[in-house]
This record gives sequence, structure tokens and C-alpha cells, in this order.
Amino acid sequence: MNIDWAFISIVFTGLFAIINPIGNAPIFISLTDGFSKEQQKAVALKAVLVGFCILVVFVLFGYTLFNIFGISIQAFRITGGLLVVKVGFDMITTTPKVKTLAEVNEGNNDMGIAVSPLAMPILIGPGTLSTAINFVGMHRKIESIAIVLLSSAVILAISYFVFISSSTLVKKIGNEALNAITKIMGLLIASIGIQMIITSAEELLKGKL
Repeated sequence: MNIDWAFISIVFTGLFAIINPIGNAPIFISLTDGFSKEQQKAVALKAVLVGFCILVVFVLFGYTLFNIFGISIQAFRITGGLLVVKVGFDMITTTPKVKTLAEVNEGNNDMGIAVSPLAMPILIGPGTLSTAINFVGMHRKIESIAIVLLSSAVILAISYFVFISSSTLVKKIGNEALNAITKIMGLLIASIGIQMIITSAEELLKGKL
């Protein structure tokens, strides 16, 4: 069996950039401020598991939903591309304002933040879903689905370990370095969104010619 290492590299790099495990570390620290180490580990584990389940459902059944609502893959890619571009430019031009634990978790239990906002939309947001379904749509093969899901699983596992060691990470590399990494990731994400739009536009033009 021939392994498409180029496709694997593109998928992993694209998903890593948009999930952004390192850039999400300060958000996790803010949301779990005052938690014990055990609580932080429990929240991190639940967040990545819920996020992965959301991604699996969307990757496996996304095209079925398109058929039900009469949405073409090109329309979804262009819309998703616009969302991805916006996410990328926001990462480049702004510094996210992170709410405190009291603001986000008001009225909920400690584990509630693992589902929202950590799993959705911080880890798995519209941009991540759009990017994942775009990669699957490149080939529409079982191998493509497997590569997307395995890459996502590895990246979410990395996210878990980054989350549980986030306090140490921020102390070692500093907030300025994290901001620089976030801006680089934003540039990659915006480029991915532009490419999604270009590819979809080319497919639509070829279909009309």
C-alpha cells in the first residue's frame, strides 16, 4: 500500500495550526484558575474526548447532512474557507480576551467548561470542522477519513498534555512567545482558508465549462 506522506503532512499541519494546542494554553489556564491538578487533568481529558467525538460525527456524516439540506461541497468549502480566513486574521490582528472562570462557568459545575467552551468551540470550532471536511473531500476515500481522524487524535492528545502542563509552559516560554506562535498559526490558518476558496472556485468553474 502506497502511503501519501504529502497528504498526511498537509492534513496534520493544517489541523495542528487551526486547533492550535500551544496557543490554547493560556485559555485553559484562565478557565481552570484555582482548580487542583486532578481537576485540571479531568477537565482536559473530557475536553479532548468530547472534541474528538464531535469531529468524528461531523467527518463521518457531514456529507449526508449536505445531501439532506441540498448543500454542495463547494458551497460548504467556500463558506468554511471564509470562516477559516476570519479566524486566521483574528489570530494575527487581535489578542483574544479570555473570560475568567467565574464569567464562563457561572451556574455550571467545574466539568461544564470541558464541553463548552473548551471542547467546542476552542478545540473543535467551525474552522476546524470546515478544514477537516475539506481534507476528506479532497479524495472521498476511507484512507482520507482515517488520516484526518488519526491526525486529529494525535493533535488532541498533544492538546491534553499541553493543557495539563500549561502553567509550566507559560512560565518557561512567556506570554510574548505564545502570542508570536499564535500569530504564525493565524497566518497558516488564513492561507488554508484562501486555498479552500480557490480550490472550490476552480471546481465550480470546471463544472460550468
